[in-house]
Amino acid sequence: AGGSLCPSGNSDMGELWRSKKMQLVQLIVQNDAAHAVMSHLGELGKMQMRDLNAGTSFYKRSFVDEVRECDELGRILRSIGDELDAAGIKPAQTRVDVLELPELGKVDTQLREVEVELESLKASQALFEKNHNALEEQAIVLAMGKNFYNTGEGALASRELEADNELLSLSEFGAPSSSMLGVVAGVVKTEFVASLERILFRATRGNCVFQQKRIKKLLLDAGTAKDGPELTQKSFFMVFFTGGVLGDKVSKIATYFGATLYKYPDLPGEHARMVVEVDRRLTESSEVLARSTAILNNALQRCAHDYALWTHVVGREKMVYDALNKCEFDIKRHVFIAEGWVCTDEYEMIHAELQRAAISRGLDTRPIMNQLRSRLTPPTFVPTNSFTSGFQALVNTYGTPRYREVNPGAFCCILFPYLFGIMFGDFGHGLLFALFGLYLISKEKEWEGKDLGDMLEMVYGGRYICFLNGVFGAFVGLLYNEAFAFPMGFFGTSRWLGPGGETCANGEDCELSPELGIYPVGIDPIWHVTENKITFFNSLKMKISIVVGVLQMSLGVFLSLLNHLEYKDYKKVVFQFIPEIVFFEGIFGYLVLTIFYKWATDWSCVGDGICQPAPSLLTLLINMFMSPTDDITTPLYGIECFGGPEDGSSYKGGCSNVFALGYCSYPALKAACPHSCEGYLGISSGPDGSTVGSYVDKLGPNAGQLKVCISPMQSSIQGTLLIAAFCAVPVLLLAIPFIEIYQHSGKRGNQSYANLDDDTDGAQPAPAGEEHHEFSAGDAFIHQGIHTIEFVLGGISNTASYLRLWALSLAHSQLAELFKDMILGSGLKSRIENPYLAAFVLFIAFSMWAIISLVVLMAMENLSSFLHALRLQWVEFQNKFYYGDGQKFSPFTFAAIGQAEE
Repeated sequence: AGGSLCPSGNSDMGELWRSKKMQLVQLIVQNDAAHAVMSHLGELGKMQMRDLNAGTSFYKRSFVDEVRECDELGRILRSIGDELDAAGIKPAQTRVDVLELPELGKVDTQLREVEVELESLKASQALFEKNHNALEEQAIVLAMGKNFYNTGEGALASRELEADNELLSLSEFGAPSSSMLGVVAGVVKTEFVASLERILFRATRGNCVFQQKRIKKLLLDAGTAKDGPELTQKSFFMVFFTGGVLGDKVSKIATYFGATLYKYPDLPGEHARMVVEVDRRLTESSEVLARSTAILNNALQRCAHDYALWTHVVGREKMVYDALNKCEFDIKRHVFIAEGWVCTDEYEMIHAELQRAAISRGLDTRPIMNQLRSRLTPPTFVPTNSFTSGFQALVNTYGTPRYREVNPGAFCCILFPYLFGIMFGDFGHGLLFALFGLYLISKEKEWEGKDLGDMLEMVYGGRYICFLNGVFGAFVGLLYNEAFAFPMGFFGTSRWLGPGGETCANGEDCELSPELGIYPVGIDPIWHVTENKITFFNSLKMKISIVVGVLQMSLGVFLSLLNHLEYKDYKKVVFQFIPEIVFFEGIFGYLVLTIFYKWATDWSCVGDGICQPAPSLLTLLINMFMSPTDDITTPLYGIECFGGPEDGSSYKGGCSNVFALGYCSYPALKAACPHSCEGYLGISSGPDGSTVGSYVDKLGPNAGQLKVCISPMQSSIQGTLLIAAFCAVPVLLLAIPFIEIYQHSGKRGNQSYANLDDDTDGAQPAPAGEEHHEFSAGDAFIHQGIHTIEFVLGGISNTASYLRLWALSLAHSQLAELFKDMILGSGLKSRIENPYLAAFVLFIAFSMWAIISLVVLMAMENLSSFLHALRLQWVEFQNKFYYGDGQKFSPFTFAAIGQAEE
């Protein structure tokens, strides 16, 4: 799955990056060589045929009779296959590529003879089975009826019944009697017994006795089965009545319910003779039935030996005639003309192979192969191998890549497992999942090409996905320093020390050791046991989610640039890519930079610290849009603080420095330093009538006085980015439609032809879905408007969507910790003094913890993380550059015979 049937020498990452270049070719061959050339093309499997008779009905094409004949032979093969499946016989695994293939006419004769033979044998087999079943039912009636029928209670008589039994006539058993008491016996489906008894009671007004008993053995029921007799549950019944009129009525009612009536003798001697006769016939019938079954199985075994060969020959000929029906036939020149797509780098090889095939088959003429220039969109061929096929299948499920556009499958191999690993981050769980994937990989030679069933086939197809998902889950768990919810010091003990210099313990105020420095890799394990663990991990994982999301979406925007360059659509480079990157990076790229800057800044008052509370980035982003002109009083960078104690690298002095630096234009500083900024020294009152005492500067050097911080740099940068982002939207919305209107103005009615010498590789194909469409200005504005709205609003919603990385990671960690503490922890902390009982309790707790962890974390959480990672890959990442509206390369190849359609 995920790869094309077209073989390729090597599937490297360069080919996975973009689909291979395709060339439209024309093939001209004499009519008498058409079948041979087309057969060799099917053996090569490197050309996708174009239908040159697309407007012609199937029934008006040249080889409709041959195709119908192949369909009829295919029907016969399917019926033979059904018989083989019913008999439990598997067709022989014959390598047809090493055999000399027979002609279709010979196979036709063989198949029709086999069909007639099997139908005759099946009819005989069915007749023998019905006869044997009737004898079994008669034997059961005689055996069970003896328990109900007592001849010693009086003179019992029986009346001859007209039982409609086409397989066995038992009229010679017994003779009619004229006694007053009659009996009707037989078998009927168990589900009809209650209804039959109720109807008989009402019809005879209670003048009959109904006895029944379930038969343990399943018996054949030929009355309702559409595909022949089938085994069903039946019951024996016997009805006692008086009078011949009631006997006829009882027989008709029982027959209406599908019952089979059998003769039951009323005299012991006749009963004994009949039992002996039925047993003798059963023995003979068993031998005949066994002999018939053996003959049928031998015939099916012969069919199984040649079944694969017949299937290949019929499928091969049908494909050849279907391909020939797509060709044009020139009646005057007696040639047929075929067109198709081939890989550009394989054109010379295909041409040489056709010439060589013509010589080896003794053809009088050589096929002529021409390269065609076309504006048609070629099919997409992305070669894959066992490693990349699973990831490419994820991409193809969304849509086949457009011809020559950047293939997301090249990035899915790493980005998808990485997103999964962030949500599934646990070293223990990730390692187990990686080992599971490694086990599936080790089964490649044993399982490849075999029928594994739907579920196992799906899991096996994604074996490398499972392996890499586990590897990245273990890697991220290594960064979290967490395994099975246990904090692990993979890279040494904690760098946080207690008051006495010892390792930090619960409930202590700890400080980071300046000698030891920060933890070398990942998160310090002490954070897993702190009281503010949830707060810390929430903040960290939320920011990681935003950073990863913005970086991945930025990659998607830059990949769209490569698509524009590949298609030589330079107007989209200038008026789509540039506005998109300006808008996206001006807002969300800036948010990522602020996250990194906040992480890298020392906000403490020690040494060269800022000595300022760290700002909320969410508040920063909201104020950037909602209050762009207001002073930033809690800045992130470029901090300049006035007033308060003289500490920190951001301290700039008091109100006198505010006036000297020209910062009186900032409302916050102007309100804090009215005296210095307005110059009211020596004036008894202010303009509003306030006294000098109340109209004074509020900033001072003491710790208790007002302190105001601003950042002119941050205000200027945020304002510039905001203006650039808003200006990019109308450019993105309007520029391209107006350019397209200008390009198409004055050219209506003129047909543009491509110069054959302009491009050595052929004319540049139009993007998929855009050829043969008349330009419409309204459609251009609507299309670009939809794209603009989707990109602008999607930039916000997609960024928020990446928070699922944080949510799923937190859920996985908390569930693992819950199971560890509540289940495994209860067993570890049990205070049972008896060591054997304590070991048993621990074993039970460990077993429950392992099972619940396997079901919930390794299965349910695994699937949840997989689906969320797939959503991020498809929607948030791929919609920045990926159209997915291409046509998959489907070569004409005999290798597809017998394979299920994807």
